[in-house]
Amino acid sequence: MTDRLLENDTALKILSVLIAIAIWVQVNSGVPRQVDRRLGPVPVTWLAATHHYTVLGMHPGSVTILIKGSPTTVTQSIHAEAWVDLSHISKPGTYSLPVSASVPPGTSLVSVTPPDVTVTVDSITAKKFSITAVPVGHVASGYGIVAMTPVSTAVEVSGPSHDVAAVAHVDARVNVSGQSSNLDAQVALVAVNAGGHVVPQVTVSPSLMDVAVTVSPEKVLPVVVKYHGTPSPGFVVGSISVSPSHVTVFGPAATLSGMTAVDTNPVTISGRTTSVSKRVHLALPSGVTASPATVAATVSIGP
Repeated sequence: MTDRLLENDTALKILSVLIAIAIWVQVNSGVPRQVDRRLGPVPVTWLAATHHYTVLGMHPGSVTILIKGSPTTVTQSIHAEAWVDLSHISKPGTYSLPVSASVPPGTSLVSVTPPDVTVTVDSITAKKFSITAVPVGHVASGYGIVAMTPVSTAVEVSGPSHDVAAVAHVDARVNVSGQSSNLDAQVALVAVNAGGHVVPQVTVSPSLMDVAVTVSPEKVLPVVVKYHGTPSPGFVVGSISVSPSHVTVFGPAATLSGMTAVDTNPVTISGRTTSVSKRVHLALPSGVTASPATVAATVSIGP
């Protein structure tokens, strides 16, 4: 009977198929079932061999990662990471870079979508800038700011070269609202452009600065030009002008209350036949200062 079966081609084919199925079942009976899962959106970060470059923009900023694993491994709590490698970048520019990914243990990476992202890279630079102390708000009525003095005159600003190039100066903004006495304040430093707008993505070091603010009673007074001497014979003094015509004076309230005008230091006109124009200082009582400290005075002389 067995011999007859072995001599039958059809029976042999059927037997071969049955044996193959049995072998497949035996081989695969110990292999766990594999399932796919999509993870995303996964944010794309970046790696660099040095700190000389930074990413200004990345498009798209996230990807979808397809992984494969057993049902017990591919759970809802797993996550993956994605990044681009900047170690080979040697100059600023825009690049299309492949996305690398790491997947959880026990799973395998199937694909990353999209496989590449567009990255704009800029170099990191640093530059020294002057500090400008800026009052925020208004001091008490009848008072003015004589001086605002930061403890240091310059700081370092670092960041992408494009942003650092846009910085005009660094502001130390001090709230002086309602102040009627001197103030010492520690304030945050802010990098701004020529239009006064904050420049993003830069770091100011140090980030804080002490600023001394001198506040004093103030009064706006007219300026009177004084002169001494006489012109050459046959010539006389004509009109007298000054710019600015008024200045703001600061000092003790008792002193300011007795002041009705501010005289200039005398302009010498001895022997002159032509007009005299010069910048002169103001003659101020002890303890009093003025803004501006000098004025432009003109004494006209003619026949």
